[in-house]
Amino acid sequence: MRIFASLILLICVSGNCWAKRIDIRTTKRLVIPVDNVTPKITSKDVEKLVPTDMARVSNSGNIMTRIADRGFNLWFNSSAVKNSALGRAADKTQEKLKTDVVIEEGQGSSKTKHKFSFRVEAFQALAKIEYSGWMKAAVNYDAKASQTNIQVSEKLFADKDLVVSHRATSKEALSMVGLGWQF
Repeated sequence: MRIFASLILLICVSGNCWAKRIDIRTTKRLVIPVDNVTPKITSKDVEKLVPTDMARVSNSGNIMTRIADRGFNLWFNSSAVKNSALGRAADKTQEKLKTDVVIEEGQGSSKTKHKFSFRVEAFQALAKIEYSGWMKAAVNYDAKASQTNIQVSEKLFADKDLVVSHRATSKEALSMVGLGWQF
């Protein structure tokens, strides 16, 4: 834009501009406004949309689906949408799809607290069930990825857990045993 304005000014200064002579000394300075309203897209914004963890041989349909999903999630989680009537209704619906159940059994030092958490995140197509009590367990179902994850963990020491997990899709199943520690 500035180059275009400079070219027009140069043409007008160097020759006759609409058959008039322009005196640069008496001409007002051209002020081009700065656009502070239009959002600038940065490389960080692109990283939020474009999945960088996909293999080069990935299906282009899968890549486009993930880009669209990330874009929708980014838009939906923006403050403008969250503060709108649609965003408030979606948050209210999401809260109604969560529930926790706590059951206490036993007495004295052998008292055990069992907690079950049920979550359905409809807009992300996720269902989650978590248990804590004798051990920790979680079952997650991702409808978009058609994937189920199951994880059971047991505390071995103060900072170490034995973790058994299983992931199942329509194409494969993967089971793992691991040791996790906190530091």
